[in-house]
Amino acid sequence: MTWAIGEFSQEEDRYAEVLRRQWGSDTLRQIYRDAYGTDYPEEADPFGFVTRTDLARIAELAGPVRGRRLADLGCGRGGPGLEVARALGTSLAGVDVVEAAVTEARTRAAAADVADTRFTVGSFEATGLETRSCAAVMSVDALWMVWDKPAAFAEVTRILEPGGRFVFTTWEPAYLDHRSLLSDAGFEVLVHEETPAWLRRQLAVYRGILGHRRELADEMGQTAAATLIAEARETRSVLATTPRVLVAARKSG
Repeated sequence: MTWAIGEFSQEEDRYAEVLRRQWGSDTLRQIYRDAYGTDYPEEADPFGFVTRTDLARIAELAGPVRGRRLADLGCGRGGPGLEVARALGTSLAGVDVVEAAVTEARTRAAAADVADTRFTVGSFEATGLETRSCAAVMSVDALWMVWDKPAAFAEVTRILEPGGRFVFTTWEPAYLDHRSLLSDAGFEVLVHEETPAWLRRQLAVYRGILGHRRELADEMGQTAAATLIAEARETRSVLATTPRVLVAARKSG
């Protein structure tokens, strides 16, 4: 997670090289293991700050959707979405702006116990999914990178069935009211809560990244390591006033 000074970064593809090289870094995995302990969802091989607790909460709040379609927007390499789809008994449509992540997700899906998967390149504002084709939509730590959030929420409204739920985690600075934006897009907000122990754990990850810069560069390459190091340096100062939240909303009508 990285902010430009005074506003969110719009460089949604800046993590492409990290996603390509993440699999090769035992050091990065160990940093997350040390920070999250048994709550680290290693089976999902995630990139970011998602936990087993988050994934269970997302599945709980998505509603009774067995046999229907779940969409994961900003799906990354696919692991978290596949875990939730497996738990819910749904098919999965994953969308991400980074082509390298989508390629990795397709490979992962081939070995996953999910009946029907589809991973495509697209964005929050233009998913490429059919109107009213999803029973639920999830997103993990990706919405903060989306500049035009009203357009993103309008797109989620379009692809959801009436009564379908949108469940996501993101960071919420004081000037940004996700609840108001969701209401304007035709949603009823059901849950808005901080995720457990997020600040302590995220700071621990950043300390680990800064303390293992050389190992990360050796394992992931200079470009990917530099992206993680820049995030660890730049983001810490805003975290105390920018909580990580989990939000669940239901489409009206």
